[in-house]
Amino acid sequence: MTQKFGGAWTLIKLKILSKYLNFYTTALKNQFLNLCYIDAFAGCGEVNIQGSGVPGSALLALDYDFDKFIFIENDPKYVELLQQRIGEHPSGDKAIIYQDDCNDRLKSICSSPWLRKNWRGLIFLDPYALQVKWQSLGEIAKTKIFDVWYLFPLMALNRLLRRDKKISESHRSIINNVLGTDDWDKEIYRLSPQLTFWGEEYEKKSIEAMKQYILKRLQSVFPFVSPHALTLRSERTNTPLFLFCFADK
Repeated sequence: MTQKFGGAWTLIKLKILSKYLNFYTTALKNQFLNLCYIDAFAGCGEVNIQGSGVPGSALLALDYDFDKFIFIENDPKYVELLQQRIGEHPSGDKAIIYQDDCNDRLKSICSSPWLRKNWRGLIFLDPYALQVKWQSLGEIAKTKIFDVWYLFPLMALNRLLRRDKKISESHRSIINNVLGTDDWDKEIYRLSPQLTFWGEEYEKKSIEAMKQYILKRLQSVFPFVSPHALTLRSERTNTPLFLFCFADK
């Protein structure tokens, strides 16, 4: 069994992550006693890309010289498959799998006493939709231990943002949790230049403006956020799907 969600953008994401894993472990292995990799949406370990199964982020990470691997996955079927695949890997004995909500488990990890004992780490956030709460990013940043790669779900957010700004309270609550503020509409919307019979009308700003706002929000909690976040698009429609962001302690 493989996860069927993926495309050419998945391969780009995994290639970038793999290069950084190599750089990270090579650069830091002799500086710190312990290195930890955390995958907050570990999946089943394999992704189906155009009919072929390729190793997902969790299995890729096992090829690099970390001292501890923590995999978080909420789907019990995926957890079972991931356990089988990790068990077959030479580094599998250094891995821990938690069947849990990512936000609950990240909060627990970030407050763990063992992290203070000369650990440094890398966290990969690859949500299926809008599951990562802003509070979790804040908990990660406070540790001053982790680098973070965050595949921000740009399309999922954009779907909740109605063109006319008339967004339901339930959707507003979701967006508030993801962006960590309730005044995001001031940055994402603008008054329409068109006058209407009903008075003032609003319209969404561009995807590029939304991208810059997301980076601005990340900069409010992390000391460094790369300004060169990559927009990953659908190969079929060219629709922006994700924003691949990097943040550093």
